[in-house]
Amino acid sequence: MTGTECFHAALNLLSETPNSGTYYEQFALCALNQLLANSLREINAERVSCAEQPYTAPPQMEALTDEIPAGDWLARECFPYGLAALLVADDDKAKFNWAATEYTDRLLRHCPAQLTGIQEMV
Repeated sequence: MTGTECFHAALNLLSETPNSGTYYEQFALCALNQLLANSLREINAERVSCAEQPYTAPPQMEALTDEIPAGDWLARECFPYGLAALLVADDDKAKFNWAATEYTDRLLRHCPAQLTGIQEMV
């Protein structure tokens, strides 16, 4: 999924169209890079589960036309909600709260588990 596709999905969630949501486009790339930074733990968990090296720093997008450097489940099912939340954070608190909650719920539902050893409590 490209940044543009994610942006259009976020606009759809906000009941906007690419024509009516042009104001938000100037913020979309920075917001996507923020989501990538905030989701580094989840991105790395997926990379490790797929036997890939984890990132030492969050990946960054240079343009909205770039592919989102995250797993398909994260880009398609979570990022549109996170992007929608970030785009309306200052404008509409109700939409922000709804989209942020959806983003968090979907992230928790799909994130690979991180297994830790059992420690005996004394």
